[in-house]
Amino acid sequence: MADERILIADDEVDVLDMCVRALSLEGYRTSSAHNGMEAVALARKQQFDLLLTDIKMPGMTGLQAFQAVRQENPDIVGVAITGYGAVDTAIEALQLGMSDFLLKPFSLDELSAAISKALEKKRLERENARLKALIPLFGLSQTFMTVTELDLLLQQVMKTAVQETRAHLGVLVLKNESSGEWEVAAVVSDCGEEAPTPKYMLSEEIARQAAEGQRAVVWVADSRQESFFAAKAANAHLKTAIALPLVVSGETIGTLGLGKRQRTAAFAASDVELLSVLASQAAIAIQNARLFTRIRNAYDKLSSLDHLKSEFINIAAHELRTPLAEINTYLALLEQEVKEQSKSHVHAIARAAGRLGLVMNEMTDLKFLEAGQVGLQRTQVSLPELVAEVLESLGPQAASRNETIRHQVPDSLVCISADGPKLKVALSNLVSNAIDSTPEGGEISVEAIADGNSIRVAIHDTGMGIPAEEREWIFKPFHQLESSLIRERGGMGVGLAIARNVVELHGGRIWVESEPGKGSTFFFTIPDCLC
Repeated sequence: MADERILIADDEVDVLDMCVRALSLEGYRTSSAHNGMEAVALARKQQFDLLLTDIKMPGMTGLQAFQAVRQENPDIVGVAITGYGAVDTAIEALQLGMSDFLLKPFSLDELSAAISKALEKKRLERENARLKALIPLFGLSQTFMTVTELDLLLQQVMKTAVQETRAHLGVLVLKNESSGEWEVAAVVSDCGEEAPTPKYMLSEEIARQAAEGQRAVVWVADSRQESFFAAKAANAHLKTAIALPLVVSGETIGTLGLGKRQRTAAFAASDVELLSVLASQAAIAIQNARLFTRIRNAYDKLSSLDHLKSEFINIAAHELRTPLAEINTYLALLEQEVKEQSKSHVHAIARAAGRLGLVMNEMTDLKFLEAGQVGLQRTQVSLPELVAEVLESLGPQAASRNETIRHQVPDSLVCISADGPKLKVALSNLVSNAIDSTPEGGEISVEAIADGNSIRVAIHDTGMGIPAEEREWIFKPFHQLESSLIRERGGMGVGLAIARNVVELHGGRIWVESEPGKGSTFFFTIPDCLC
């Protein structure tokens, strides 16, 4: 059933009553006026879709009334009623923008057909306006979604809204995510950007209507509506304005307000369509920009903390080297002077000092690797021999845990081009990590295969495995799977980070495959390394 609003003006009471009854029965919402001036007064109070008016009325003709009503509502459709034979008047009505005319006397069918035809024309014009509005916004939507700086995005949204609708003032009000308070976030006039002061806060009634109805609210000066802006001074030069909500997932996050100084430049249907699409796109873009800002702030904070942590470790390593050197010097003297029964104690101190030196070397190596201050010294390296050396040096560590280490490296890999010492450090860290991750009595295996002009090495353990959410973090410096307060494994958590840097320095890549409870396998590749 039809739901459009129709304003009917005729000084003949019988004709007026007949039209009101007939159109009301068809489902239209009708209002009646007995003359042109009364029709204009009603049009200033509310919006109508169509004006059905007799042309010859005392005081103000129907054509004059139509022109005056269009100043309030440029999109209203007009249908004229004129006496039989007044063709010239009917033609004048069409020239002034009316859609159709009816000649008296007319039937109810003719009335219904004329009204239906005129409203259908309006619907088609509105749809055409909507499609035209989407064309410029297609490119703009691409721009909005790529802007991550919130302030810049808000200015772009407002400039677009003002330019596309030829408005004189544009205001964007947003809800503060922290306090929940409404704040003026951006102001743009036809003269340029302005400071977003509280002066341009929308009135509570306008903001409420837009937010609760989640639709456009049209405001006209000298009407019974509340002021558009809460501050009276901001309304001084406005004749018409519009407010649209910014809605994301059913929640209103802000309001877009636009104003014009001339009543004759009222917002057309095409403007409303364009602004509705613009507000929808802007709301999503603003929410994305806010999310990006939160992520960036969190990342900056994390990077700052990570930098402080690295600096602390570097300073600590540097400051510990001098006392460690003294300890090693006096240990060498003690080994020559102590009695045989005390040498085991000295050896224990030496092992502890050696472990401390290893930790400091790892920290220093990581610092230079991450800074890109380490280069490769490629030579011919025998991978079977290098693996054997690593397993021999780590044998006591595995034996102390009753663990078995197996290896399978083909003799064809006796000549690869790599930086032997650095590759040995990376492999040692990976095997040592596997030993620490494997419970007593477990097994570790080291395998290598040729893959074209590269090799792929795999280190498998039968340990606890690595949860999926941890796998992207384990190659980060100082990352530990267990809390520092409860973990049983030693180390600074830099071994895997050093291994990653060494492998990437060779142009390879490193990754892990794991299943909790079934162990882990660390892989790395060294490309273009066969002699």
